[in-house]
Amino acid sequence: MSLETETLQATPPTSTFETLEEKQEFNWRQSWYAVCFLQDLPTNRPHSFSLYDEPFVLFKDQNGQLICLTDRCPHRAARLSDGQIIDGKIECSYHGWQFGNNGQCLHIPQLPTNAKIPVNACVSSFKVLELKGIIWMWPGEAETAIDELIPSLPDWDKPECFNLDYIRDLPYDQSYFIENIIDPAHVPISHDGIMGSRKDAQALELEVIESNIQGIKGRWRRTRTPNTP
Repeated sequence: MSLETETLQATPPTSTFETLEEKQEFNWRQSWYAVCFLQDLPTNRPHSFSLYDEPFVLFKDQNGQLICLTDRCPHRAARLSDGQIIDGKIECSYHGWQFGNNGQCLHIPQLPTNAKIPVNACVSSFKVLELKGIIWMWPGEAETAIDELIPSLPDWDKPECFNLDYIRDLPYDQSYFIENIIDPAHVPISHDGIMGSRKDAQALELEVIESNIQGIKGRWRRTRTPNTP
């Protein structure tokens, strides 16, 4: 093997995608997640949901403040969402332990009158807020949350903008959904008569404009009628 060949093989890859993979790693806790529409949140009982198989519970305290905690009692690991809301606190259905807005345990019925509640009798709490009628949750440390990262549409507040609340449960995880929405070639077939027509199925020209840890931005156009909107 020549020295020149060895030198070429030792040269590090310069592919943009390889560089992104080496320098960036997706941390699911450093992102905002839409939990539900505010109008759909129960007023008198907990709302349970999960992210990456981790359980969470959402409810409102007596002042109407949104509270999000880990959906697991630290005592016997019962689901807090199976309990009830009492005076703005969530009560575990197993032994009646009650937790406040910061995840601290405020009441243990079985404790003697003068006994103190153990410091470690608590659950993790998470930052949660409402924007444009949607409840958003940050599963990482509250101090790291960046409100500006919540997705929004520039035209949302314009008088001529009409929005319709819509939610749909799909039988697969978000990786399949992401693959679906960045694949415009399926639209004329899968959504024939709704968002497209089968006669428009054709080869497409695709261009990735931006690709980073936050997402992918691109554009496409038809090859048969490239100037058709």
